[in-house]
Amino acid sequence: MVILTLTEKGGEPRQLTFDKNEVTIGRVQGNDVVLPKGNVSKRHCRIYVQDGHFSVEDLKSTNGTYVNGRKITESTVVSTADKVYVGDFVVRVDSATPAEIPTPPPPGGNEAGSLSRALE
Repeated sequence: MVILTLTEKGGEPRQLTFDKNEVTIGRVQGNDVVLPKGNVSKRHCRIYVQDGHFSVEDLKSTNGTYVNGRKITESTVVSTADKVYVGDFVVRVDSATPAEIPTPPPPGGNEAGSLSRALE
């Protein structure tokens, strides 16, 4: 599971949750996060879980992907303290490590938000 906070320059933060271990970010449909701005490439970058950590990888974008203001050229491990810059957007990973994210219940389990699940 990947939980991200997305903030556009001058905008309000939005939290996005994905029930998978890889999220793609880009300008066009087909990406998990679509950012329809000219300074975002069609397939800009991906954030994924690897070896118990979150990493970000630039997908040969035109304007580059930056972590804490530095352009990345290879997969880079990120934590909650890091800011990932994609065009005019800032992306933060909301969980320091994937191990901190609760495992979803098996199919047919309790509905999300039910008291019995919250007490597990």
